Amino acid sequence: MAEKVDDLFLLIESKRNDFTDVEQVIADYFISKRAILSISNLAKEISVSAPSITRFSKKLGLNNYKELVFLYKMSLSDQTKDASLISTPVTASYHALATRSDAAYRSQAVQNFCDLIYSTRIILFWGLGFNSFAGQDFEFKFTRLGKFIQVFSDQHSISLSASSLKKNDVVLISSLSGNDPDILEAVKNGRKKGAHFLLITTNEDSPFIDYCDETIYAASFSSNEALGNISPQIPVLIQLDIIYSKYISMHKKSAGKWLLSENILKK
Repeated sequence: MAEKVDDLFLLIESKRNDFTDVEQVIADYFISKRAILSISNLAKEISVSAPSITRFSKKLGLNNYKELVFLYKMSLSDQTKDASLISTPVTASYHALATRSDAAYRSQAVQNFCDLIYSTRIILFWGLGFNSFAGQDFEFKFTRLGKFIQVFSDQHSISLSASSLKKNDVVLISSLSGNDPDILEAVKNGRKKGAHFLLITTNEDSPFIDYCDETIYAASFSSNEALGNISPQIPVLIQLDIIYSKYISMHKKSAGKWLLSENILKK
């Protein structure tokens, strides 16, 4: 080869500004990672001449089309190896979470969540750290259904909100560990005032459970498994999607009316 190259795709993009219109068509074929063809078949496939393909190869610093095909195969192989090192464990983790979420599913618990959510217009969401991101997702979904959601994402604001709770207020807690002492104290205070609590956690021994009206258990990984390669709020988001889907199916009429009025106001 005329010059040392390691990745055909990077090489093509580095030369983009020098390509003719015909060469752009050839470049797009390889960037799209399409099938390897003989020079004559490729010329027919993309409606260019064989000499144009040869010139394209040389413009990349290669001697001929044969060298281009060799580099193309090598570049595809490198990307496949990279995908197997990264993509497969990540997708396997997602698959494991989905499977474990399905195994842990309790229809009555989800229905109880939905009943409490339906019973009130104002819902407080308590979640520290990454749990607050799940709270934002919950807020986005249920605000569209006419609920007023307040997300509290630090211990100080959670404690303050607990002090102002009233009878029949509803609080949804997201805590995978389920053992924060400050949140536990806030739950106890709120419970004394007659507030209702819902909990999403992975900890079946959480001290929160005794003070909550209902608990949903999110999927989790053992200490020997790799949760670190996916976003930690994913197990909670899966449960929130399950709750939202169940809520919609249980209250189609009221949800439909709210969404219809919302769409009318947007016009």
